[in-house]
This record gives sequence, structure tokens and C-alpha cells, in this order.
Amino acid sequence: MHPNDSTINDYVDSALGPGDRATVEQHLETCSECRGLAADLRELQRAAAALEPIEPSPDAWTRVEEAIRRESPANRLRLGDGGPPKVHAKAEAGRSGADDEPLDGRDLRGSSSGWAWGWSAAAALLLLATLAGLRLGPMARHTTAVSAPATDAAVASAQAVESELLQAEQHYQKAISGLEQLAAADTAALDPQTAATLQRNLSVIDRAINESRAALKAQPDSEPAQESLFESFKSKIALLQDTVALINEMRKGNEVEAARIISGLKREP
Repeated sequence: MHPNDSTINDYVDSALGPGDRATVEQHLETCSECRGLAADLRELQRAAAALEPIEPSPDAWTRVEEAIRRESPANRLRLGDGGPPKVHAKAEAGRSGADDEPLDGRDLRGSSSGWAWGWSAAAALLLLATLAGLRLGPMARHTTAVSAPATDAAVASAQAVESELLQAEQHYQKAISGLEQLAAADTAALDPQTAATLQRNLSVIDRAINESRAALKAQPDSEPAQESLFESFKSKIALLQDTVALINEMRKGNEVEAARIISGLKREP
């Protein structure tokens, strides 16, 4: 019986009590699948820890809340079928794991999509870490209308927008790089046709990113270009999340779930 993904997440976060931790460690000695998941989560943990802290602007979280309210559930980041990622409050609060609740009686197997969700949720947590100081949504609203004589103020405003866009792009790229490393670890598990489809979709998204960058270079305060760039980044992150989930399902031999993911990948981004 496998520990569920939440238990392994707690194990990697050092949030289990001594008894539970010993039980998981004993299982990992004989289960390569769970051992691989734990190793992947540790790698994500190291990648998130390596991110440079940034100081968000005073209205950063207001913009995050506005973006969440504007965005429909269908367009939010896809985190698999298992629900939202678990935030490990015990670990964040510095809990030592003194409450040693037994694992006996718990559902250690998880749902049929538990392992895919474990990968996808871990990727989402990495994304959330990189977006900690990111203003979601157009930057142009920071600028104020200026009269024709106020040339210096207009230039300073444009430079500020460009700086914010560059910072936002850097954080998206860090999230994308982490997901690409996960996806590249087991690309041999994909059949050539599926790999070609993934590459084609990535190329379409990369082309959209480059076009948005070119538009922003010509007009940094263009809201449509800003939104297009961020939507393209989100699309690339979602595609890489699906790739990681697909690789995991194929490693398990879950043909039904793998086919469902592949069907979604065949739709043009």
C-alpha cells in the first residue's frame, strides 16, 4: 500500500511525526515509484529555495486579488483532477511534528489520479513561489496621463513599465525552467508522435511569446500586448504541467488517464 501524495509531501516538508516518518521511510526502501516522487519533490523544494526574494510593491497583492476575481475557473492554472495543492501550514509554522498520529487506518493509496496530481501540484507550488512578488495583470495602469510638455515624466513612466515587465517575465521564466527540467527528466517515456505534438504546441506558444515581446518593445504600455504575453506564459506553464502528468501516468502504465491527457494535448494552444 502506497502512502498518498499528501503524506509524501509532508515527509519531504519534514512535517510528519517520528512514527509516521519511520513508516514512510520503511516504505521508500522498497518502492522505487514513491522514492522517485519524493526525489522530484525535493528537487522542486531546492529550486524554490534558490529563487531570489523580491520586495513586492505596496499594491501587488491588490492586483493579485483583482486578477483572481477576473479570471474564470476554466482559465485558472490546471492542477490535475485531485483538487487544489495542499499548503503545508505545519511546516510553514515551524511545527516539529510532535503530534505523532499513526498512519494506520488512513487512506494511503490516494485517488486514481493522485500521483499525477502530486506532480502537478508540486509544479504549481513552484510557480506560486516564483510569482510571490509578481503583479498579475497589465502594468499600464500604473502609468498616469501626462501632458505634452511633461516629456521627462512620460519617459520615466515608460521605463518603470518596462522594468516591471522584465521582472514579471523573469519570474515566469523561472517557473517554466523548473517545469522543463521535470519534463526533460523522462522524455524517453513518450512515443515519438506525442513528443512531436508537444514540441509543435510549445513552438506555437513560443512564437506567440516572441510576437508579444516584439509588440511590447515597440509599445511597452500596450495592455493587449502585456495580457497576451502573460497569457502565453500561462499556456506554456499549463502545457508543461500536462507533460509532467502524462509522463507520470505512462510510468505507472495508466493508459486511460494517459490517453485523456494526450487528447487534450492534441488541441492547438
